Amino acid sequence: MDALEAMQREINQLKRQLEMFQSGNYATCQFVPLTAALTSTSWDGDGYSTTGKTLIDLSAVFGVPAGVKAILARIAIRDSDGADGDYTFILSPEASGGVGPAQINCIPVYDRYNRASFVVPCDANGDVYYQVAASGAGTMDVILQIWGYWI
Repeated sequence: MDALEAMQREINQLKRQLEMFQSGNYATCQFVPLTAALTSTSWDGDGYSTTGKTLIDLSAVFGVPAGVKAILARIAIRDSDGADGDYTFILSPEASGGVGPAQINCIPVYDRYNRASFVVPCDANGDVYYQVAASGAGTMDVILQIWGYWI
């Protein structure tokens, strides 16, 4: 797949997510776009192991205002053994394992980044949960950036 096809696929995915988001009770929320991403040293390419649902306090980790309704997240993941399994990263507003609106798989190639952007609803406190299925200890590198949020 060439870069143009990948970009079109990502745009179509964002359109579908936005339509689903607007069909809920978030249509009256205000979107705050950011001209520079909110980043964290914990999410700038660090290696992660398989992890069950774990809370990310977006206020403490990224500086997102408390109580936001949703975030616009940019995710990039790679696994050093990506060609040999189904390795994923999930963001979700809930702690149930294996579910969430933002699910991205590694490209089935060793150590190559797959990137995507997602609208992710937050829990009542304005936080999200992440889950990792990695090939081994510290083998999945994750970059997570926040490019906007709904209040």
